[in-house]
Amino acid sequence: MDLSVLLLKIGISQQLTQDISLVLIVILASFLFGLLVGRDRVMAVLISTYVSFALISVIPNTIWPSYSYKFFAFLGIIAVLTLANKRFLDVYFSGSGSSFLWKIFFISFLEIVLILSIGLSFLPAKEALSYVSQNAYGYLVLGWSKIFWMVAPLVFMFFFGRRHYN
Repeated sequence: MDLSVLLLKIGISQQLTQDISLVLIVILASFLFGLLVGRDRVMAVLISTYVSFALISVIPNTIWPSYSYKFFAFLGIIAVLTLANKRFLDVYFSGSGSSFLWKIFFISFLEIVLILSIGLSFLPAKEALSYVSQNAYGYLVLGWSKIFWMVAPLVFMFFFGRRHYN
């Protein structure tokens, strides 16, 4: 049975179902991303994301045959920069235990949402709304939300990604 049909029978709107599904997918992707990438690479991926976005933003839109090329070029640049350079900055997370895992999960979450926000901003609004709900699109792309998702990982890095020298 289709989950959305079941939730509609319970009385939950389709838009709320889309929002809940998106949140669950982002949380799962963040968890898996943090585990797979690890603490040393998580910061390199974040820096690569910013550099990739900067590079893609300055390339004229006439270069891209369609928005999907722009998005895949963005992801490709992230991958190349991350693989080619083990460390962009001397930023890492130290520690162990639940506090350490929480930091890795949270920065992974911020990275996944940042990449999702940037990717959706490349798409025309009508196309993006076929993937996410109007509310999610607003939280990820419209108005100040793009700035928030660009700044949030930097703020997190500033407070939690510094080495503590004795």
